[in-house]
Amino acid sequence: MKKQNLNKPALILLVLCICFFQKAYTQQNYPFIKKEKNVIHNAKVLDSFFNSLRNSKNKQVNIVHIGDSHLQANHISHVLRTNFQTLFGNAGRGLVVPYQVAGTNSPEDIKSSSQFVWAGKRNCKPLLPQSTGIGGITIETKDSISAFMLELPEKYKFTHLDIFFENDEHSFDLKIEDTLNHQSISVKNFITLKDKNISKINLSKPTNKIEFVSIKSLPIQNHMTILGINTRNDNPGVIYHSIGVNGAEYFHYDTSEYFNVQTPFLSPDLLIISLGTNEAYRKDNDFNEDIIKEEIQHFIDNLKKHNPGVPILITTPANAYVNKKYQNARLKIIHDILVSYSDEQQLAYWDLQEVSGNASNWKNYNLFSKDLIHYNIKGYQLQGNLLFNALINSFNEYVSNNP
Repeated sequence: MKKQNLNKPALILLVLCICFFQKAYTQQNYPFIKKEKNVIHNAKVLDSFFNSLRNSKNKQVNIVHIGDSHLQANHISHVLRTNFQTLFGNAGRGLVVPYQVAGTNSPEDIKSSSQFVWAGKRNCKPLLPQSTGIGGITIETKDSISAFMLELPEKYKFTHLDIFFENDEHSFDLKIEDTLNHQSISVKNFITLKDKNISKINLSKPTNKIEFVSIKSLPIQNHMTILGINTRNDNPGVIYHSIGVNGAEYFHYDTSEYFNVQTPFLSPDLLIISLGTNEAYRKDNDFNEDIIKEEIQHFIDNLKKHNPGVPILITTPANAYVNKKYQNARLKIIHDILVSYSDEQQLAYWDLQEVSGNASNWKNYNLFSKDLIHYNIKGYQLQGNLLFNALINSFNEYVSNNP
């Protein structure tokens, strides 16, 4: 017992030291940041997540971050993933999709390729006749024989592979080839009892490179649709799942065929939602505050239904411009809707607009990309570090109050 009690103050001290250096860097370079505002509102909601973090030496802790193009590039989530795993342990890369095979921009640490034809679909394109699920981005082939490669960095070698795919009578057979360990596995032999569209595979040895092979074996089969791929190792620590889709809004995730029902299979200890930017850029006739609030509420209600007891953290969208000239006033409207709703429903939230002020602050310090809607790498890294600091400060407070 003595050893355990001594470890808790040491952990708090380590966290405080890391936060001190990150905050010093933030204040020195970006004085427009209001450090006193960088907090998690309604943080008490996150107590179960903080308790899981405190016990991360003995378990895997899953954070599921859902967003739009600000998240797809992985700059924000890379900072958060790296910081959490440095502090609490690396349990794997988590959920990935073959972005390059889907024909869209990919995080630098996920490589995918194929010599065959795969159609890609984002969940924000509901009129396309292709299902979407947990990854937000789907690939599908109708060729009788097809394949694609997926490769992760060495530090994200995995021993467990969860494959989310459409598995009906018309689906091709699917197998994976572990090219490092020369192992071939039929995916349909490992279907979970709870969901026929998910296969959970345990590998005999760690690997970071897998080939997925789709083969037609029956006349009735006509497609293979991959919805997402979850990777993890056997270590305790944090898995940071980042689900970002260019152009996505709250209702896109909510109306995705398999998304909500598949979220529990990531075993989330915390759900972070970073959406709202694209709603602010709707055409005038489509921008309706009441409808947007209904869409937000419906999505969150469904997430709660499928993930009972899992805390939710809302982040307000970053400020941006319209036509590179005017600050988008609708982003403040979305902000107000989210803050009001979070307080009403007692959801935790992080208010980036409150922390950093208006868009001109970011522009003056060259933190935007050319379109003045998205941010450059430095801008996203700053946002990631700010959110991490806010979460860790709340974690420190939780540990101090619950010795």
